[in-house]
Amino acid sequence: MNNLSVTIILPTYQEFDSLPFLVEAVEKVKNETLQDLQLIIVDDNSDDGTEKLIREMQKDWIKLIIRREDRGLSPAVIAGIHAATSEFCVVMDADGSHPASAIPAMVKVIQDGSDFAVGSRYIKGGTTEDGWGVLRWLNSKIATIMARPFTKVLDPMSGFLAFRKSTFEQADDLNPVGYKIGLELIVKCNCTNVTEVPIHFSTRQKGESKLTLSVQWQYLQHVVRLLRYTKPNLVSFFTFATVGLSGAGLYVFLNMLTSELFTSKPISIAIAAWLTMSWNFIWDRKYAFWNSHNKSIAMQYCGFVLICSIPVLTNYFVTLYMSEENAIQLAALTGAAVGSAIGIVFNFMMTRLFVFR
Repeated sequence: MNNLSVTIILPTYQEFDSLPFLVEAVEKVKNETLQDLQLIIVDDNSDDGTEKLIREMQKDWIKLIIRREDRGLSPAVIAGIHAATSEFCVVMDADGSHPASAIPAMVKVIQDGSDFAVGSRYIKGGTTEDGWGVLRWLNSKIATIMARPFTKVLDPMSGFLAFRKSTFEQADDLNPVGYKIGLELIVKCNCTNVTEVPIHFSTRQKGESKLTLSVQWQYLQHVVRLLRYTKPNLVSFFTFATVGLSGAGLYVFLNMLTSELFTSKPISIAIAAWLTMSWNFIWDRKYAFWNSHNKSIAMQYCGFVLICSIPVLTNYFVTLYMSEENAIQLAALTGAAVGSAIGIVFNFMMTRLFVFR
């Protein structure tokens, strides 16, 4: 494997304490197996002595990139891959959790024909160091389940990755958020032949963990983005139906409120119906049809109202009729149910075709 050109991309932020040990481990791999190896450290302006440390090491096979804008782990990884000139790229964490000794095996599976290699804790031979709490273990399992629509990889949360530079160059519309760049690359590079290489995942020894609630929220956003990318129609319809369900609940509440404010039932029900329709428009435009904001919101609102008028009028008259002998809550709930049954598919198809094209 001495003839293979390999670049290791190492995103860092305040990892000064971990870097010397990691560089030593990578250098051992370079000396023993992969002589044509380069290490690109992409640092998000840590200002913790990393620049001085790398400069004092005086190793010509290490390149340091300091980023002061668009900071974040995923953008840092992408910047490092763009800077790589080798045939193979390896991405790993800087906290010492990923064993550098596994790099040759990961490059080998790519050389043998795999599209993508993942350093895995969860396949046979993979292990995790003791010390994980229940919450961290549960977080990992839930995140893995959330990634199941995109890949069957057992450890899709791994940040230890290997692939050809040419595979990365085929990526379509990279738009990662958060720290799970591997899932983004598997999906956007259309990697169908993914091989997991067993590794021992070590617990961070130096520095502080970057796994915060903010990072977990970013991962949820990332999953939603990937679902929109891979199954846009299904996500759009499911979101549309969810907004409709929330609108039904709001309609019942608004009727209870407007019936106290207005003595005229037709007026109170009409106001509740109009406010509910406006509610649905706002959230449908934002979430169900997220990529259709290239037209005037006023024109889209008028079109939305026109298309929804049939089920809304049905909702209105059923509520008005039922309210003669029933409590307004039951009347509104019945009206919302009938209107939704008539309009959910019709409204979705028509608004998708003519309003949020």
